[in-house]
Amino acid sequence: MTAVIASKNPDITDEMVEKAQALVGVWLRRDVHVPTYAESISPIDIRRWAEYSMGDDNPLYSDPEYAAHSFWGGQIAPPTLLYTFDSTIVAPGFRGIQWIYGGTRWQNYVPIRVGDKITARARVIGMQEKVGKHANRFFVQIGQTVFENQRGELVSIAESDVLRIPRSNSGKNSGLRGFEDRNDPPTYTDEQLDAIRTAYLTEERRGAEPRYWEDVEPGDVLRPVVKGPLTLVDIMAFYSGRRNTYPPLKLAVLDRERHPGNVYHSPTTRIPMHPAAGHMDNEIAREIGMPRAYDQGWQRANWGCHLITNWAGDMSFIESLNHKLLAPNLVGDTTWMKGTVSGKRVAGDQHLVDIEFRGINQDDRVNVVGTATVRLPSKDVRDLFLLSDGGKL
Repeated sequence: MTAVIASKNPDITDEMVEKAQALVGVWLRRDVHVPTYAESISPIDIRRWAEYSMGDDNPLYSDPEYAAHSFWGGQIAPPTLLYTFDSTIVAPGFRGIQWIYGGTRWQNYVPIRVGDKITARARVIGMQEKVGKHANRFFVQIGQTVFENQRGELVSIAESDVLRIPRSNSGKNSGLRGFEDRNDPPTYTDEQLDAIRTAYLTEERRGAEPRYWEDVEPGDVLRPVVKGPLTLVDIMAFYSGRRNTYPPLKLAVLDRERHPGNVYHSPTTRIPMHPAAGHMDNEIAREIGMPRAYDQGWQRANWGCHLITNWAGDMSFIESLNHKLLAPNLVGDTTWMKGTVSGKRVAGDQHLVDIEFRGINQDDRVNVVGTATVRLPSKDVRDLFLLSDGGKL
């Protein structure tokens, strides 16, 4: 099948809505993800994700010898590594309509270890029509992705929001809008760049020193983590840390043959490419109303995870990690990840801390908000005994 270069991108039609609605609750074929299920997780998979995709040099993820002497007894992965097995983008139907990732609610049950094989199932569990200040008619598809390991253990469940918004050249009422004041990339003073450099060089990681539940109080502030200024190299590094990314060259052509609706044609060059190229190409980004190239939204889930694990230490376990994207994070932007303890509680034998976090850019715009629940060790001897059972929480 040959893709047709249309004079304009389609608007959302009632027929599209009906087709998408009919798929709610249906377990979907995830053919683009299947190859990643066949191979066990290796140490380099974890290291590349942590270092390249997250910008996190925690030796728990990257140094097998350090990890072997840790509480866990071996290398584990950040919970967001699961994005490399399935994107959690569950957005069937709406052919030719741009999707924009809006955030995910993660519930995690067991740690991810070297040697694990991860499989996933996905379905749409809800769909909502929206009208907002940045677009007229658009839809949010709510997807559920269930991850299991080779032992049949439930690893995580992710619920993601995907916005379906017509690209901007499909009509005057289509596409994102309202970001015109962000067309030009920011410029930084020497003082601002020095503050960013200093924050990187003085980043604190709790590491092997336990952070006990008894020593945490509501209102405690997490030490901020800086991310940026965002460059195209950062975005490319994010992709290089993934097991499963967008196909190149001949593989891209074969992918377009299988999915002809998932193609963007440059109005300038007529070259076909995957719409995700908007993360690196200003022209494509502007077709959906973004001012210029922008991050992959999962990056900010990674950054929230990095903020929390730096504070919580190696003996912690992130039970839940929820984040919602509020504004674009564009090339040139710097995001300061900040968090506060919002509560603490005991559930059975588990000592839990609730955290609220957010990302604030150089213009004091909040581009992401989120919450997390973290399991911490307790000074209670019985609790420590339970936690030390083979590093299983």
